[in-house]
Amino acid sequence: MTVLVGYASAYGSTKGIASRVGEHLRAAGFEVDVHPVDEIDSVNAYEAVIIGSAIHNQKWLPSGDEFMRAHAEALASPVWLFSVCSIGETTSFLSERLARIARRRRKVPPTVSEVQRPIDLRDHRYFAGAIERTHWSAAGNLFLRLCGGTYGDHRDWMDIERWTAGIATALGARGTPANQG
Repeated sequence: MTVLVGYASAYGSTKGIASRVGEHLRAAGFEVDVHPVDEIDSVNAYEAVIIGSAIHNQKWLPSGDEFMRAHAEALASPVWLFSVCSIGETTSFLSERLARIARRRRKVPPTVSEVQRPIDLRDHRYFAGAIERTHWSAAGNLFLRLCGGTYGDHRDWMDIERWTAGIATALGARGTPANQG
């Protein structure tokens, strides 16, 4: 089975997650291509598709949004989506208290809600990314400090690997993803 993992990344967090997803699916016995979405011309050769984008201002990056709009009708295969932002399912840049509140109030990114109907969407998952002071404006940095946030890599690799293992299982993996217990 051939799987496409596409991504729209601003500073590298989303690219890193897409690469890790690809590595684990290869270890599970799948043929996997990992590419930035702006380098993908067609999805027709793939039996499953995973697309991720960083979220800026509560929206997917323009290249991720454009990719999904352009290819939504062609995505007949099972599709998994992931969004990389300040507040993942298990980790966050912000304090745990604020992250819990924000998770309950979080709205699905517009791109994801718009493509849910025409595609065979199996899951959409949020992951926290990595943040450096230079990634945000002065106002953003002040906001992060006031919210008890921290800089650094907040990606939860075990959560990413569990999510990927679930995809491998759904696709009928021939092998066992690395580091699965």
